[in-house]
Amino acid sequence: MTMSAAIFIESNSSGSGADFIRRARELGLVPILVTATPERYPFVHGSPDLDLRTCDTSSEAAVSSVVDDIATVMPIELLTTSSDLYLYTAALQAKRLGLTGPSPDAIALCRDKARQADALRKAGIMVPHSAAVRTVCDIREAIARVGLPAIVKPISGTGSVGVTLVETETEAIQALRNLLGTTTDVRGRPIQSGALLMSYIAGDEFSVEILDSRVIGVTRKHLGRLPYFVEIGHDAPAIMSPQLRAQIVHEALRAIRVLHHARGPAHVELRTHQGSVTIIEVNPRLAGGSIPSLFRHATGFDPVLAVLRSLLGLPSATPTKGAHGSIRFIVPECDGAFDLPLPRERVVDRFGLAEFALYRTLPTEFRRSNDFRDRIGHVIAVDDDPAAAAWRSESALAFIRHA
Repeated sequence: MTMSAAIFIESNSSGSGADFIRRARELGLVPILVTATPERYPFVHGSPDLDLRTCDTSSEAAVSSVVDDIATVMPIELLTTSSDLYLYTAALQAKRLGLTGPSPDAIALCRDKARQADALRKAGIMVPHSAAVRTVCDIREAIARVGLPAIVKPISGTGSVGVTLVETETEAIQALRNLLGTTTDVRGRPIQSGALLMSYIAGDEFSVEILDSRVIGVTRKHLGRLPYFVEIGHDAPAIMSPQLRAQIVHEALRAIRVLHHARGPAHVELRTHQGSVTIIEVNPRLAGGSIPSLFRHATGFDPVLAVLRSLLGLPSATPTKGAHGSIRFIVPECDGAFDLPLPRERVVDRFGLAEFALYRTLPTEFRRSNDFRDRIGHVIAVDDDPAAAAWRSESALAFIRHA
């Protein structure tokens, strides 16, 4: 019997990419990774039965050619990606093949942070004041419109790359000029010049995880020191009043409806302050930051598997347990050589960890980027008591840093 293919156009490098490959295999599919740079993904070397196809994934024509070659030898059951940067390409390819997937137009709208903010604002959803900056001539007008302090971010970015808080006009001008001068993304692909200036919203930060317009969880987010926005931890399910949860969920679902993103996963980031909810941005993908692993350990619900089952038209499982999970990321405190003080197994045993993952081979030479690339690993603790889960993960992190 001919097996069917599950095609992945590139992958995220430190999150759920390897899980997507494993879950596709568990579903009886042949996982095929289409990539320009296989060496980017450590999990490739540990997957001997992974079908690897190499091409210029920045070229729609090149990707189409590879996908069509695969279609001549086996049926293609699903086509997707776990990388922000290839969401539109994957959506286009899935639509071309008649496969289930999100709307390419909705993906394009979500990925352009300026267009997204305009659409949400016009629908009456609370979002930060913002102004798109396409040229140097736009900078002073944008500052006058938005005010300071503010956030500078790329028009279309990922992983907090290029995102920074600016408090003075000099800082804002320099940060916006830097982004306008950036001509490639983190993978070296050409990008359109542009930046977004957004008002800074104080408050607690959460994310709502959604699949096919159904909420699958709410996450509390922890960020590193300003002026950057590196995510250093998450707690799930987030602890809050039923009233606040209902308000957060309502606004998140409103946002994806306005953006016409009814099909597929969404990761809606927002902040709450004095009873108000402000949508920061809608990402038309599964959560990053190993949040899917956190949910799987805490609740028994596997978001990665749920996404694949949705693409195949299969029903998803429901949570099987009601524990609480905390993930904390290993971010070295200073540049230089970094290594673990003792074997991972001893750290796991000492703090009762559910998971301890490393994204690099140690020892490593660390250089700070002030974005997701600063995270070189994570620990996850699970407990019936949310405070205990947080304490164990944070204690393990402190031990790793200072032992």
